[in-house]
Amino acid sequence: TFSDGAPLAMEASVGRDGARPSDKRVELVVITGHSGAGKSEAIAAFEDGGYFCVDNLPPRMISALGELFRHEGSGVRRAAVVSDVRGGDYFEELVEVLGQLTEAGLEPTVVFLEADEETLLHRFKETRRRHPLAPNGRVLEGIRAERDVLGALREHADVVMDTSDLTGAMLRRRIVTELLGPKGASGRLALTIITFGFKNGPPREADLLLDV
Repeated sequence: TFSDGAPLAMEASVGRDGARPSDKRVELVVITGHSGAGKSEAIAAFEDGGYFCVDNLPPRMISALGELFRHEGSGVRRAAVVSDVRGGDYFEELVEVLGQLTEAGLEPTVVFLEADEETLLHRFKETRRRHPLAPNGRVLEGIRAERDVLGALREHADVVMDTSDLTGAMLRRRIVTELLGPKGASGRLALTIITFGFKNGPPREADLLLDV
């Protein structure tokens, strides 16, 4: 239950069992930015890197989730969440919530993804999806409206990535290189060798097939 009184971070500070958050260090990453800029690819990269991930989380719930992560029993030490304009009116509270998280000692890292107008328009045309800020109008109108909404949030970002010239795979590699580093599990090569017989058909998941 949400209240219009005290900040949610304070409401979530005591669990049902009376336990309070410990001083456990939790690495929290908040991914946001333009619709169509690659947030889904980004959260997938963090998930491959061993992070606990949540997509499309309203800002108010980020505070509660952060407090829960800090409890020793949570077992979560690295988490990444996506919060964007799909959250509707609640999204406008994100800057305020980020400030509350910092005051509570969580110190979230904000990753902001963007792309130029032409690229975003092309991506929406490819997927034939409606823009969340223009569900019944032109995609271009939604893109421009979203850019205005995100202006203040972009200034609070710790990392800003322009994905205009990046494919999904390229974006994942960049996140591993620049944000995850050696701790990113996706940075390690996973090799599986499978033997097969042609009469049974080649393995469907094979990336490289050798006839010996």
